[in-house]
Amino acid sequence: MELTINGQRVSAEANETVLKCALRHDIHIPHLCTHPSLPPFGACRMCMVEIEGMRGYPTACTTPAAEGMVVRTETEALRELRRNILGLMMLEHPSACLLCDRREQCEEFRPSSEKVGRTTGCHTCNNKEVCDVRKLSEDLGFCQLPVPPLYHFRPLERSDPFIDRDLNLCILCGRCVRVCKHQHDTSIIDFVGRSSISRIGEAFGRTLLEADCRFCGSCVDVCPTGSLADRYAKWFGKPDSWAETTCMFCEEGCALHVGLEDGKAVAVRAVDEDKPLCVLGRFATAPFMNGTERLRAPQIRVGDVLREVSWEEALTRASEKLSACKGGAFAVVCDTSLTLEDRYVLKKFTTDVMASPNFIISVPDGNGRAKASLPDGVTAVLTTGDFLTETQRDALDVLVVQDCYPSAILEKADIVFPAALFTETEGTVLDCRNTARPLHRLTTPPGQARTDGEIITALAAALNTSGFPGNDRATLAEAAGIPEATLYSKRESVPAAASNPAKRSAWFRGHNLALLVGGLKSLPADGEPVAAEEEASLPTFVPTDKRIPFQVLSKQEISPNNHEIIFYAPAVAKKAKAGQFVIIMADATSERVPYTLCDWDANEGTITLIVQEKGQSSRKLALMRTGDTAAHIVGPLGTPLEIDNYGTVVLLGGCYGIGAHIANAKALKAAGNHVILIVEARSHYLHYYQEELASVADEFIASTIDGSNGVKGHSIDVLLRRLKTGAKVDRVIAVGCPFMMKTVAAETAEMNMPVLAALNPIMLDGTGMCGACRVTIDGKTKFACVDGPFFDAHLIDWEELKDRRNAYSEAEIGSLLRTEPVEHAHHAHGHGCGCGKS
Repeated sequence: MELTINGQRVSAEANETVLKCALRHDIHIPHLCTHPSLPPFGACRMCMVEIEGMRGYPTACTTPAAEGMVVRTETEALRELRRNILGLMMLEHPSACLLCDRREQCEEFRPSSEKVGRTTGCHTCNNKEVCDVRKLSEDLGFCQLPVPPLYHFRPLERSDPFIDRDLNLCILCGRCVRVCKHQHDTSIIDFVGRSSISRIGEAFGRTLLEADCRFCGSCVDVCPTGSLADRYAKWFGKPDSWAETTCMFCEEGCALHVGLEDGKAVAVRAVDEDKPLCVLGRFATAPFMNGTERLRAPQIRVGDVLREVSWEEALTRASEKLSACKGGAFAVVCDTSLTLEDRYVLKKFTTDVMASPNFIISVPDGNGRAKASLPDGVTAVLTTGDFLTETQRDALDVLVVQDCYPSAILEKADIVFPAALFTETEGTVLDCRNTARPLHRLTTPPGQARTDGEIITALAAALNTSGFPGNDRATLAEAAGIPEATLYSKRESVPAAASNPAKRSAWFRGHNLALLVGGLKSLPADGEPVAAEEEASLPTFVPTDKRIPFQVLSKQEISPNNHEIIFYAPAVAKKAKAGQFVIIMADATSERVPYTLCDWDANEGTITLIVQEKGQSSRKLALMRTGDTAAHIVGPLGTPLEIDNYGTVVLLGGCYGIGAHIANAKALKAAGNHVILIVEARSHYLHYYQEELASVADEFIASTIDGSNGVKGHSIDVLLRRLKTGAKVDRVIAVGCPFMMKTVAAETAEMNMPVLAALNPIMLDGTGMCGACRVTIDGKTKFACVDGPFFDAHLIDWEELKDRRNAYSEAEIGSLLRTEPVEHAHHAHGHGCGCGKS
């Protein structure tokens, strides 16, 4: 059949909708709830079109294409309707960044998403680079909200392994519900509640684990907003590319669609969307490949310890050890996790180089665990994993190990070679149907690791072997009679472990996967139910007679992602002054993190901090509860704010810097200044301490980017408008994010007015010894922790500061790479979450 869309004659297939037909002909129609692998739904209403002879504005995703139809998709009336619908949708989604007139400069200053707990804007969103809502708002010219937004204050749900869920980002498109129901024949999640408390969730307030979720990750893949996120992959951003290979965690041979960035696997999806991967393929592949404990360099035993050496030295030592053990005294032990090519090379090494019949392939059991039986008389073993018992290891004279991770076998190893894993090697594997499947080398092995075949080839050369097969995959495949491999891209059925995570393989190359991929510890063993976790009742405040140093006396999230924590630290409170900070360690393994003192009470011995969750160490603080104790608090540190009677002083505050101005305003007002406090936030629900701030200032003004509270705009906009009226300002002090302070500096540069900015870049020891907080002020190197934190904003090298902050991005991401549930991040059942629990 034929129809006309925007004046273009197009052909439609049988049972095809208008939307599907248009997209097939590269005609764009905005849509959010539609997904190629799901049936039509019509929830978002963004795909409304005009069809001649049809009343109203039908949705293209549910309207079948018909012969002779005349469809218009881009009239001004449609664009206005879509903008209005998007505006209503954005009332329950953090949208202020989409309305910001400084968005372009902001994204230039901080191109990557900041790694926070709650997402409250585009610059803190892990979905930023692939966000459907963001792209749609740009296409429609979305620029204002009809009424102030409604933020539900729903708790972050991080008590399940692998998946983070922030329902404050959800637009109720229903994609996740439908992919679970229609594609995988389950209904783990569904719409819960009605009207303003409607949300996505499980029945009776259960977690995904309690609801028997399979953790296939399909809901994460189809989510358009980042409300559902892969906990491990989320902060890598959009992968540079995607490529395919075969999973080797078990013998199913599933095809993997691997997201790649800088030579690393950062995310994995199923190649066949209709047949999901098991939890290992979907969520364990990337963290297992990138584990920080991976073996990265050759090692030899020196006395009682293993010492890292060069490949040449390790190969020489191995050849010396093995040359005296040829014949029946030698054995090679491997399992089926190696490629057929590498097994062929290992067998040739055993028979041709070592003249031994003992080539032992240990077949894993149902849990993936392999253990070898050694023939009598074997005194030297080369093994590709931890397949020997302690008794077997103790009986050996020579033990050479080529493996990917440390294990108990290294305690007896004489030589250790670091081995590559299955995304790092090329070759062929056999699945459980005896079908050849291809492995493609997609990622770079860590450090000096090599493939098993490369290691054995080098070892044969070290033993002066001539005529040994090389490592060319095609030549080896021909010599070994390996059949041509095909990717298992279209499965006939879902693998058992994808239907029931308890049936997954628990071991790989002799390693317990749950010890290396933490999220797996939460999954039940076969037949074991998941026990519901009881939520402990918490004290609201610690009594005076039970306080100990560094104890949390009170803790509350005063605005999304900003936590007020009151610590008992009498030594700090006794000496604190406005503008100073403390260095705090949440526990013995935390980084030393600086926080500005918001307030203190010398008589009570308390200090108040505002902590924004932006990394691993701040997450530990944000997850502390009343009664918990920090490992250490050092302070007060830094040069206090210079207090004098300047006249009229304007304090500009933003984000975590808002709270810091309580102490500054008190001190300046006490010195006789007229204090004007202007605080900014993206939206009304991000403001906090408004009554407290108003009480310590002569004038208090709140501003918001979306205009939902106080004056519309940034704090600098309020100041500039005031200055244009002729108002006199003697000094400006800005405390907030670097972009906010940089903007203040840039827009007051020609005003001949003192402007101070509080710099809190990366600090470690807080005494100037480490040099991590170096900043350039008027061409001279200063240290923020001892010379600051306040500096002349017009003399700061902001570009250098930006580069220094971005230089730590990879390390910050690394600290957050985890798959296990986040402690204490259980469902809070508050703020109208609608689950029925109190």
